Amino acid sequence: EMKDVFEVQDEIARNIADALRITLTPQEEQALAKKPTADPNAYDLYLRGKSYGRRLTRQDMEFALQMFENAVAIDPNFALAHAAIANVCAQYHYHYDRDRKWIDRAIASARRAAQLQYDIPEVQIAESWILHAEAKQDEAIAKTSAVIERKPDTEGAYYLLGRSLFASGRYQEAVEMAESAVKAAGDDYNVYIPIMNAMGALGKKEALRNLTVQRSQVLEAHLKNVPEDARARCLLALDYAAVDRIEEATREANVAMALRPNDGTVLYNLACVFCQLGRKQDGMNALRRAWEAGFRDPEWARRDPDLELLHDDPEFDRLYPPV
Repeated sequence: EMKDVFEVQDEIARNIADALRITLTPQEEQALAKKPTADPNAYDLYLRGKSYGRRLTRQDMEFALQMFENAVAIDPNFALAHAAIANVCAQYHYHYDRDRKWIDRAIASARRAAQLQYDIPEVQIAESWILHAEAKQDEAIAKTSAVIERKPDTEGAYYLLGRSLFASGRYQEAVEMAESAVKAAGDDYNVYIPIMNAMGALGKKEALRNLTVQRSQVLEAHLKNVPEDARARCLLALDYAAVDRIEEATREANVAMALRPNDGTVLYNLACVFCQLGRKQDGMNALRRAWEAGFRDPEWARRDPDLELLHDDPEFDRLYPPV
């Protein structure tokens, strides 16, 4: 029963602690006893929103935002949901719409979450996403690193750290965190992206190939449960292209385009796939459409090794000029 979800979580956590012969500190006991919200329906909406938010397409992020908004409508004191709204708004600004209103809304929601419960790491991650969206990478790295030191498996923390390191050109640091990041992220496939890009930028071909195979397995398992995730299909197409599974790469790319033909992140990743397949003109066309759909980060695009085929194209420089 949904109404019993918090009691079940608490019972499982305590049984695990007992089985591992772990003695919980008073602070840990208190954390286990504290419920994130008194309303299980609000919590259900929050979990559903997180599932949509991971996919990062425009439509999925809008679904996620609706879920989080409904959660705080049910429970205005639900700090995690306020932090999630801030997180989505900052990412929406970065990926799709550079209107300042999204950052302002993210800041307001992060402040509300902090007023309610500043000690939860998700609040600091929301604040870090705002810093990342505003290209304040050094600050984002410092804040996110502090969260990871405290709670490594915080949702999206390693992914955000990797993105900020890659955007700053700190490729070696992104590569060095690979093992810890993958272990902490569980089934969140996003964590692989900045690490693999950093490996590609450094020319670490063997390590990149190994991680590519690992990510493809994660994506294949994910798509069995969520076949409509267009962005995951793009990434799987990219992985297949990297190991010369051309027919399968083309199939996944076609399915992704059919699912989300006008989505900025999907189009951007399709551009990467086409480049890996040696289809330069298709890659440039997809990248142009990605720019028109809202993906306009020159730092990321110019550093991305998957787009190397386009880096000498005059149109690439026009869309993503040197910063």
